[in-house]
Amino acid sequence: RLAILAAPAGGVAVVLVLLALDANAWKSTISRDDLRFRALPTHTHLWKPETSLPGDPASLLIGAGSTLQFRHALQYFWFSHVGNNPEVRQDAPTLRADAQDRLQALMKTGANLRQRSAAANLLGVLVVTTPSIANDPSAITQTLTRSAEYFQQAIALNPGNNDAKENLELVLRLTRPGKGKIGNDARSGYGFGKGQGIGNQGGGY
Repeated sequence: RLAILAAPAGGVAVVLVLLALDANAWKSTISRDDLRFRALPTHTHLWKPETSLPGDPASLLIGAGSTLQFRHALQYFWFSHVGNNPEVRQDAPTLRADAQDRLQALMKTGANLRQRSAAANLLGVLVVTTPSIANDPSAITQTLTRSAEYFQQAIALNPGNNDAKENLELVLRLTRPGKGKIGNDARSGYGFGKGQGIGNQGGGY
């Protein structure tokens, strides 16, 4: 009788050990690949740990879904920026559309306000850096207005988002340029700066 009872208990113990190992694999892989992403945003096969249990219950236990949603949205933003997805052949408009879809979803369902604010900020950057019809003032104005709305949403979600504040300031300077040097500086600085809108250091996009 003891042997019969011990058999399932031993099986449960094995499952618990494997579950703990899988959870640790997730944590170590995310930490390692976060560093890889910072060094090379277009690195392939990120955040994909090798787990043992069928169905990967450890990912559900630690909430890997929201963690991956945030990271994949950032990665697709960079795919759209460099114009290439190293894992799938896609043209530039498709890359931008995929990045926009992921960022919009993150802005609505992100795990916390910081993630949602970051998504809104990157959406603003994505809009303002998307090529528009040359020499069409109405199209340019519409683009700047849309991007400013995203930056404002980012600030509303997280008042401490300095990247969004700097991006909003730059867009407002472009929409209402002054006659002095500051307006010219805003125009010459249009594009990606050292912050790229997702780092911890500021600098805007």
